Amino acid sequence: MPQRDTKPFIIEQLKEGRFDFAAIFGNDHPVELEIGIGKGRFLINEAMRRADTNFIGIEWASRYYRMAADRAAGRHLVNIRFLRDDAAHTVNVNLPDASLSALHIYFPDPWPKTKHNKRRLIQAPFVAQAARVLRDGARVLLATDHEDYAQQMEREFSDSRDFTLASRLIGPDAPEGITNWEQKFRKEGRTMFKFEFLRKVR
Repeated sequence: MPQRDTKPFIIEQLKEGRFDFAAIFGNDHPVELEIGIGKGRFLINEAMRRADTNFIGIEWASRYYRMAADRAAGRHLVNIRFLRDDAAHTVNVNLPDASLSALHIYFPDPWPKTKHNKRRLIQAPFVAQAARVLRDGARVLLATDHEDYAQQMEREFSDSRDFTLASRLIGPDAPEGITNWEQKFRKEGRTMFKFEFLRKVR
């Protein structure tokens, strides 16, 4: 099968400077960001379901982010873009203040060994940057199958004066999601931990 032209769906990486979402999408619709999209299943489904919202997906694995862009191209979606970059760099350097209406982070690498915990994405500096880039009332949605990381996620966001906990759902209370990772982990019988935090009004 011939390759589809995925270039219009890919944002060129910026070393410095802020993205202009109005220029990227050609409109001023709300923007939601997913970090670690994998094959893009969740993000593409959301883009198909909500045409009045723009979506950006970050994925470091080149194979996956291009696969997601190809799938979006095949569906002729105009409200979705993809970026291959380190998530912390994008959030810290490229996202404008108060530019996102939601931030999705599902099953980030848990770095389970204690000596590697410092590599986890969800830490105080990241939470501070999330507060900067999210609009008042915006949502942060988190999911993991790793209990220790779940505790860290909840602690870091709860300790921030910029966020309030909206929901905490564990095990059978956690609604089933559609990401590839969640489908895999549920089949393995792992416990799901899901949180929703809201950006407080400044």
